[in-house]
Amino acid sequence: MNIGIFGMDPGGHTGLAWGIFDPSHPEGVAGALRDRMNAGSITVEGDERTQIKEIASIWSSFYSACVRSALLPPNRVWFACEDFILKPGETAGGKDSTSPIAIIWGVEGYRMGREDEWHKHKRGAKSKRPELMLQTAGEAKQYATNARLKDWGLWVVGREHERSAWSHVATFLKRYSIQHGQS
Repeated sequence: MNIGIFGMDPGGHTGLAWGIFDPSHPEGVAGALRDRMNAGSITVEGDERTQIKEIASIWSSFYSACVRSALLPPNRVWFACEDFILKPGETAGGKDSTSPIAIIWGVEGYRMGREDEWHKHKRGAKSKRPELMLQTAGEAKQYATNARLKDWGLWVVGREHERSAWSHVATFLKRYSIQHGQS
């Protein structure tokens, strides 16, 4: 059964990528990525508050399309995000150093708030907010190399942050396939 994956590379320019994939594709992860459905990518710009609101809206639209239109069970839609980790001595300082962290947790706060509102208006009905799956930049770059992104048709010309978001989507799909015996 297919899964939906939404990927995010947060920062001053945040890359987003999303799609529906068949983790049991006969050609493995490469085939699943090449034959993706309902896929797209975008770069979001602006201050943290502007980005958080826009990203949360795009995520919500993707999730709704997966569950309502593609009829995926809510537990088969995932949010994969780069885990921004500050390393001592390797930071330039200023907003560039903290913006990705603010965006990650601002979007997560939006998602949690929407879930709480859903519970409130549905009189306690259960919902499933997909867990935020954090991955390191190194993990994504090691697996989803530039050559692989090109081979999979995920090389977005001139959009470095969207390519990074696709790297997180691909890395999550690979991990999912291994964990579910579909690799």
